[in-house]
Amino acid sequence: MKTKWFFLFLMAISPFAFVSCDSDDDDNGGINVSEDVQRALRDKYPNAAHVEWGAKAGYYVAEFWENGVEFDAWFSTDAVWKMTETDLGVDVNKLPTTVKEAFLGSDYAAWMVDDIDKYEREDMTFYLIEVEKEGLRDRNLYYNEQGGLLKDAEDMPNDDVLPTTQFE
Repeated sequence: MKTKWFFLFLMAISPFAFVSCDSDDDDNGGINVSEDVQRALRDKYPNAAHVEWGAKAGYYVAEFWENGVEFDAWFSTDAVWKMTETDLGVDVNKLPTTVKEAFLGSDYAAWMVDDIDKYEREDMTFYLIEVEKEGLRDRNLYYNEQGGLLKDAEDMPNDDVLPTTQFE
């Protein structure tokens, strides 16, 4: 009797054993990314691994990993690199000393750090420190490499940093 149940069990699960595992690595998330754009990524980041492509605000965005760190590299449709976002996690010790000291000397030093990102563009490099404190609205603090506060803004939906983001 046990053999009969075992055989029925095997028959019941066998269709699932033959389901094909489709790799999404080659379909670029349904985005048609030109070979020129893909080559531009390989030229700039030859060690990029686990690349996933997306599109945002008229740019191609390659999300990838390199040496255990997550990056988003932005390219124009004509394969020109525009910006790279590097995820630094929540550790302020990953910031340059000038930025770390400026943040720790600010009114937000006692707030909880929610995320830190480094942005590199042709015209500048800056850091975004997202902070939060219970009972208060989350803040986005933008610092230049010298530790100067570029912008202190309330965190709003859809306030993503783009290659064209300006600081007043």
